[in-house]
This record gives sequence, structure tokens and C-alpha cells, in this order.
Amino acid sequence: MESMGGWRRLMFGFGNPGFQLTERIVVNVAIYFYLPPAGRGLVPQVSNEIYFGVFTAFGAAMLIGRFADALADPFVGYASDRSRSRWGRRRSFLMVGVIPMAALPALLFWPPGSPGSASNGIWLALILSLYFVFYTVYVAPYLSLIPELARDQTERVRLATWMAVLAFPVLSFYGVGWAWGFDVLRQSGYSSDQAIRTVVVASCGVAFLWCLLPILAVDERRFARAQVSTLSLREALTTTLRNRAFRIYLVAQIFFMFGINLVQPALVYYATVVLGRTEGFAAVLGGAMLVTTLLGFPLVGRAADRFGAKRSMVFCVGLFAVAIAALGGLRADVPGGASDFANLVLMGSVMAAVGPPIAGFLVLPHVLISQLIDADAARTGAQRAAMYFGVQGFLTKWVFGASGVVLAFLFARFGNSAEAPLGVMLVGPVAAVACGISVWLYARYPETEVLGEIHRSSQER
Repeated sequence: MESMGGWRRLMFGFGNPGFQLTERIVVNVAIYFYLPPAGRGLVPQVSNEIYFGVFTAFGAAMLIGRFADALADPFVGYASDRSRSRWGRRRSFLMVGVIPMAALPALLFWPPGSPGSASNGIWLALILSLYFVFYTVYVAPYLSLIPELARDQTERVRLATWMAVLAFPVLSFYGVGWAWGFDVLRQSGYSSDQAIRTVVVASCGVAFLWCLLPILAVDERRFARAQVSTLSLREALTTTLRNRAFRIYLVAQIFFMFGINLVQPALVYYATVVLGRTEGFAAVLGGAMLVTTLLGFPLVGRAADRFGAKRSMVFCVGLFAVAIAALGGLRADVPGGASDFANLVLMGSVMAAVGPPIAGFLVLPHVLISQLIDADAARTGAQRAAMYFGVQGFLTKWVFGASGVVLAFLFARFGNSAEAPLGVMLVGPVAAVACGISVWLYARYPETEVLGEIHRSSQER
């Protein structure tokens, strides 16, 4: 097989910020639109009442969407692994998923009912479900191309780093930059509804263009290994889940992803509710994180080569857990208040400290799961990357829904306003506990055994 040139790798890499940009709209911006803090010119679009002791309307809708997403993952993975399409067994799925994945997030911001109505909750659940299904149709085959385009660990670290370097500056800015754009448009005379919708529609357009590039770049007949799976769906699932190393990796990912997805959408609340500033100030906080993350990428590559992907991942998750636990030391205040300076120092220090771990998160899981896929290929004789990503998606997508449920519960039960900020301030410590469990699990991943199996197979061939 041929190796892709630099331009094709660049085009392939842009798919990563493309699909993640659509997810940031759904995860970060939608909760702000549907459950806005007071005084920002927006009104709650769904009820904030708690049902059955834990569920809110937003949390339930997010969980329903993730349920549909999770169910789609193994089926998409199975179909992609067995596909013989002339367009490519991965590329054909990208072509089907790209338009709805990019367009559906915008529809979230035009709910059909009056603020707080049940129809808005139903609309939210429906659009989220459709979005997450098409997200899976695009993303699972896209990620499956990584171990098929990059042949060894060094190449995979480079490709994953390249993808992350493209994605992180965009996503770190967007995680807070959408709020800056919202703020600027409001000051320019837009209503709050118009401002947030303008930001979202423009974002969806950019995401669509980026997600087209991998479709144009990757000719699987030239650049990807294609060992078609012949296992039935049941055999494919059971074979994957019997893999002990994969199960350890998967549960570690579940706890880590819960923690990080609890913190991400809360950053703008830390800026507005705890620090007493505007949404645009969240972009200032993100600046420190952006710089240290970019500096962290070369360190991650060197660490993976010297210490291995597993040890590097354990260190990254552990450092992240310690940093976000420190957010519990914040005290809600206003600019110039008694705790304001200490808050700014602590918040800035946390944002700087999480940069290198984030660089690791964006690179190392791709390397670890590629190890597992290669070891499986050595045993079965087929390249079943999409099924591994599908099973991972099936089990981890529930975590996205669960983090949305917990975040909405914390806000509803303990508050997300300047008068009642405890719900926001609890986010960091709760997420740190989940990441601490992830560290313990990652430390038990048998990387030496997995690499040994791959090495023995290559010697036999």
C-alpha cells in the first residue's frame, strides 16, 4: 500500500476538528441556550424541574440522544468492517453522514414551542437522537482509518498528534470563543437569540467544509489496509468483548470521559457565575490552556516513545485530576471582590496545568486502541477497527449522556447563578473523582502483553 503525502494527511486531519466542532455545539452551546444563567438575555427553553430525584428535561433529552447514539455504534462498526463498497468501506460511510451531522445541530436552536414547554423537550430529544446517529455514521469509520493508514506506533503517534494539533487550537478557542462571539454580536445590536443562532449556523458551515476534506483525501484502495471481516454480528461483538485488555482500557476511558465532559461545558459558567465576568472572559482563560497544550504535544510524543503509551496516559490523567480538583478552592465573587485575585490566580493556574494532559488525551487513546486492534488482527486475520470503535462508542456514549444528566442535576439542585453558585463549584471535584478512578484502571492495562502478541505475530509472518 502507498503512504499518504503531507497534503492528504493534512486534509484527513481536518475531519477531526470538523466533527468535534459539531459536538461542541451540542455539548457546550446547547445547554447554555436551553438552561441559560440569569441576566444574559436568554430564557430557559425547557423546564428545570427535577424528576425522579435526578432527571431534568435537558438531562433526559441528552440521555435519550446518547442512547440512540450508543445503539448505532456497533451496527455502524459491523457494517463498515464488512463493507465492499467501491467508494471504500470507510469512505462510503463518511459520505452518508457528513451532511446531516453538520446540519442537525443548528436545528436545536429553533425549538418549535414556547419557552419551558414539553414540545421543546421532545424537539431537543428528537434532534439530538438524529444528530448522534449520523455523528456515529461519520466518526466511527473515520477513526477506524487511523490504524489502517498508519502502520506502526511511531506513525500513529505522529498522525494522531497531527490530528490533535489541528483540532485543539480550534476546539479550545471554540469552547469559549462561541461565547465571545455571542457577546460581541449582542453588543453590536443582535438580540440574544439572534446572536447565538448566528454563531451556531456559521460554526456548522465551517464544520461541514472541514469534514468534506477526508472524503476527498483518502482513496482506500491506495492508502489503507483492507482485510474485510467475515464474522457475524454476534461473533464480532462477543470476540471484541472477550478481550480482557480492551475491557480494562474501555472502563478507564469511561471514567476519564465522564470527568472531562463534565468540566468542558462548565467553563463558561465558571467565568460568569464564579468569577463574575462576561462569557467572553472564558476565552481569556482558554488562552493559558491553549499555549500549554500546544507545548505539550512534542512532550507527549517523546514520552510515548520513551515510557510507552500506557505510562504516559496514566501520568496525564493523574495530573488532570489533581488540577481540576483544585477548582473546589474557588469562592464565588465579583471583579475587585475579596476573593477575586485569588480566584483569578487559581483559575489561571488550573487552565495552564491541564494543557499537557489534554495534549495526551488527544493523542494517546488512539495509540492504545490501535494496539488492541492490531493484536486482534493477529488473532482473527481481519482488520476490525470499526467494531472496536463501535463497541467503545456503544459503551462510552452513555457517559456523555450521564455527564449531561449529572451537570444538569448539579445546576438544578445546587444552583448555577451568582446567588447560588454551588452547583458550578462542585463540577471540578466531582470530575476529579472520576478521573482518579480512571488512573487506577489505566495502570492495570497490560500493554506489554498486547505488544508482545503483535510482535510474535509479525515474526511468524
